[in-house]
Amino acid sequence: MEDLNHFLDMHVYMTAAIKKNDMKGFLLHKALDLMHQKEARDVITGLRTKTQAGRPDWDQIFSELNANKKGKVTVFFCGAPVIGTQIKKQCIKYGFNYRKENF
Repeated sequence: MEDLNHFLDMHVYMTAAIKKNDMKGFLLHKALDLMHQKEARDVITGLRTKTQAGRPDWDQIFSELNANKKGKVTVFFCGAPVIGTQIKKQCIKYGFNYRKENF
């Protein structure tokens, strides 16, 4: 049977958060890290996936997905159209399927 441990990977970002290079941001990141380690759940979403503060580095994320060679990758996106355009470009670059949902 195929390994289903990575059937679905979620990446959650709080883009309005302060970056780590600011003292307030550093403290926010440390608090989120400690709470996630203690509870094994994210304090913001309640998910096992930790919310990342700041904006994602899409090229790094897609490069890592591509390097994992876990088979067919489909990216599902729901959010602002500007970000969707960036993600779609990365999907084309790496040969991933792209699906979006608008509410």
